[in-house]
Amino acid sequence: PRDILKAMAALATSCVRDSALNMAVGDRLQQECLQGGTLALDEICAVVWAFCASGFHHEPFFQVALRTLRSSSHLPDETMCKLYEIHLTLKAFCQLWYKTCELPEDVVQGLRSHYRKHRGGKLRDVKLDRTSEKIHKDIAETLRDVIDGSVSRQHQMDSGFIVDLVVSKRRGTSAVVALEIDGPHSLLRSLDPSAPQLGRAMRVRGSVVMKRNLLQKHGLRLAVMSEELWRSLGDPREKRDLLRELLKHAGVAKNQFL
Repeated sequence: PRDILKAMAALATSCVRDSALNMAVGDRLQQECLQGGTLALDEICAVVWAFCASGFHHEPFFQVALRTLRSSSHLPDETMCKLYEIHLTLKAFCQLWYKTCELPEDVVQGLRSHYRKHRGGKLRDVKLDRTSEKIHKDIAETLRDVIDGSVSRQHQMDSGFIVDLVVSKRRGTSAVVALEIDGPHSLLRSLDPSAPQLGRAMRVRGSVVMKRNLLQKHGLRLAVMSEELWRSLGDPREKRDLLRELLKHAGVAKNQFL
């Protein structure tokens, strides 16, 4: 089973989904949990998270796994973060059946506090390299010339998720729109032999896809662009025009532009 877990984690990280494989693995692990197998709690949580990251929800396995996880009074830090993301995903996309095994509110609030601490500030697991940092700064400065609002980088939402750039209303903290910038921190090089040979075939990390899906599900206007595209633009006017089009497509009203 542990070899299976490693494979599922790799597929989820690469955002590769195979429904038949997921179903077979879920069936096997459901029986493993029911029979009191040797899987540790962090391993059970990791494979449930992998399924969620790939957009596959195996209801019978999830119910057994979540009941097992709820019975523990102590979980490793990373497992608690994964369990929080699992809760958000099931609450958003599987609300009807999730009610039968939903985590209690006090548990969720504890997980949220833990997540905000371990996914923000100095404990943040993703840090930008110098090149990406420079690009993000340039985009933020250009945004301030395009839209009326306060622009913040590496912004932590109430849910705990970190967003590359957020434009908030000047009065208050509500987000007008978020901008995610694909680069080394969010992309993986594809090893798929069928991928195009010209250029660099890249995949968005499963954790990033999960985050973006959840943010949009909760009504956040979200635009996505790549560092590579930004580097191809030399003229400041081109950069401003690009951002305006991206934000319009994300649903930002015309009267919010400068």
